[in-house]
Amino acid sequence: MGGPVMDMQTVLTLPRLGETMEQARVTDWLKAPGDAFRRGDVLLEVETDKTVVEVPALQDGVLLTHLVAAGDMVDLHQPIAEVRVAAGEGAPAPAAPRVAIAPMAPNPAPDAVRADARPAASPRARALARQAGVDLAGLAGSGRRGRITGADVVAGGDGVQQVATPQGPLALRRVTPVKATGAPILLLHGLFDDGRGWRDLPQRLARAGHPVLVPDLPGHGASEARADDLDSATAALAALLDRVAPDGPLRLVGHSLGAVLATRLAVLLGNRVERLVLLSPAGLGPRLNPDFLDLMAAAETPAALARALSLLGAVPLSGAALATELATLRKRRAATAPLARLLAVAGIQQTDIAPQLDTLACPLVALFGLNDRIVNWQDCASLPARTAIHLLRDAGHQPHTSAADLVARLIIQGPPTPQP
Repeated sequence: MGGPVMDMQTVLTLPRLGETMEQARVTDWLKAPGDAFRRGDVLLEVETDKTVVEVPALQDGVLLTHLVAAGDMVDLHQPIAEVRVAAGEGAPAPAAPRVAIAPMAPNPAPDAVRADARPAASPRARALARQAGVDLAGLAGSGRRGRITGADVVAGGDGVQQVATPQGPLALRRVTPVKATGAPILLLHGLFDDGRGWRDLPQRLARAGHPVLVPDLPGHGASEARADDLDSATAALAALLDRVAPDGPLRLVGHSLGAVLATRLAVLLGNRVERLVLLSPAGLGPRLNPDFLDLMAAAETPAALARALSLLGAVPLSGAALATELATLRKRRAATAPLARLLAVAGIQQTDIAPQLDTLACPLVALFGLNDRIVNWQDCASLPARTAIHLLRDAGHQPHTSAADLVARLIIQGPPTPQP
């Protein structure tokens, strides 16, 4: 008669999820420390250079410890978690056994008090809270056993504040450096996006000593403000700055529609603007891809939305992520429609920022992706001659995601000084 089945603690490592994959970014953990899982359950999601991929369990077990957090870049075969599995079933490849241990104790009751008195929260929630200076103790968790998730932080406390403007409240995220040594940076996202679309760029800029202001544009994200024309959208952003950064130098960064608004703000702010950085700017050429606007305005299925996002050069999303994005898009459509019409009608751009750029004295930087399928990189010919123009061979419409290091460097340091 055999003895009792012993459990074994082992380390999970990042498996190869594609032929060319060498590393991936953790997007979210679906299992928390203490959670049991069955073979085939999804433990976490990671983003490779090609897509978002689910990492399944290869056998039954219990997750003990996360060794990496959401947002971390992880190399192939790097340890990602410690788990407990039944000895004799075979350790999950490619993992190395650590020590044999006694059978696991039962999970604590839901209302058990933690020894460290910290609120139960996912690693992603803790990372978001650290970035924004949010006290997790003040948040209600929607996860299993009241666990605070990343979504709870985003919804209720990742530093999002509502700033009153004449057009209504604008949602604002602030990323504050440990020691501020540079001018505040205002990041303005593009049409149909929100402040989260900048990914980790705000944190990169903050690490260089710059306070970063990341609003959701009127009609977008968590902003309740509405704008039916560019004047009112610009006025809302100017009112926000009057409240949170009323004086001193600023750096303005705008993507696509955000570049149009950043240019208009630069005209209003005058000598306060240290640098204006335009990423795939609208408002320079005669045309803008009408397929993108039509798909975003009329997509009613995840497949239609996926086609629209493919024009951006975005990483393909999982089915669940597409369904979430589609629901958000539908909710925003009435508010974003006026700005979409002001951007382009039947593929014809309705605004021209070139004359405004000619009036500015601040340094100008512009980046275009040669694979951009929304605006034409040749529109750069409309920029003032003094503009530092960067054409990125492997980038599409979102250079801040495909060339994040370069974008951060140009915002922080500016373009290199030409040698005589």
